[in-house]
Amino acid sequence: MQENILKMLLKENHKISNSLKIDSTARFYIEVIKQDELIDLSKFINKNEIKYLVLGEGTNLVPPDFFDGIVIKPNFNDVLYDSNNKIINVGASVNWHKLVNICIEKNIYGFENLSLIPGTVGAAPIQNIGAYGQEVSNLIDKINCFDIEKGEFISLNNSSCKFKYRNSIFKNNSLLIISVDFKTDCKKEFNIEYNSIINHMDKIGFKKTNLSLETLSNLICDIRNKTLPDPNIIPNAGSFFKNAEVKISEIDDSEFSLDELIIWDIGNNKVKVGSARLIELVKDRIPKSKNVEIYKNHALVLVTNAYATQAEILDYANAIIKIVKKVFNIELQIEPTLVE
Repeated sequence: MQENILKMLLKENHKISNSLKIDSTARFYIEVIKQDELIDLSKFINKNEIKYLVLGEGTNLVPPDFFDGIVIKPNFNDVLYDSNNKIINVGASVNWHKLVNICIEKNIYGFENLSLIPGTVGAAPIQNIGAYGQEVSNLIDKINCFDIEKGEFISLNNSSCKFKYRNSIFKNNSLLIISVDFKTDCKKEFNIEYNSIINHMDKIGFKKTNLSLETLSNLICDIRNKTLPDPNIIPNAGSFFKNAEVKISEIDDSEFSLDELIIWDIGNNKVKVGSARLIELVKDRIPKSKNVEIYKNHALVLVTNAYATQAEILDYANAIIKIVKKVFNIELQIEPTLVE
């Protein structure tokens, strides 16, 4: 793909799809179908010193009103099952929940607790998505990428990805994920120790003897549908804040006792504090916004009426951060990707 052909494929002033329904436009937009197209695209980007944004389904994104750069939309949708090496290679553009269903059909364990998480396979490792006691990093063998700045293809094993809680090496760098190699030989056991799962099973009278990959996935979907808004109906980007990791001695308990918080011991003299609970306790103090609010069923989720700008959403989020810091001495961190 020569530069003149590439320029013909570039679309100008293209809308950036995002689940917050921000009216966002990119200067340029291009869809990449073949891997070798990335080489010429890389040369074009570096030659013109243009900003770029790799876009999946836009479900974990807070874009600006105008992005003065190029949005790259990968279109890699292959799903290849390698039984000899116990690997399933999945293109970055495959919908995440579709992959979960594929794995359930193939009796592959480990994916079921991550059911119904919005977004694509390529986006999953960037944030190291996790839910109900599972993280995607536990399932990954290798990630195949293209380095836009260096113009070369590379593969990273699990340890090279530097996975942490809601974080990885893929944040804020030049790596475009092409496909992910997932392990298919995880232990054949169910992960149902998470309180939300236990409480839901007790509430509906579900017996553990009826558990299967499909029934557990359905339980997870039920829990998510009851607590989290569907971005196709209510604009949102999922959990807007990470759960905070702090030393317990640093928490200000002068107004609310530690017993009123949700706390997990994570070792190294640190605890993880449920950020939703922190916000719940102070939500009446948060200034009202015309177009943004906290979702009624989950305090970690900010929802819009489809008219909010990036600035309005960040102003509201920063107001929450400021109040939580003042009351608890805990600094909340925003989870979705903020695009400048």
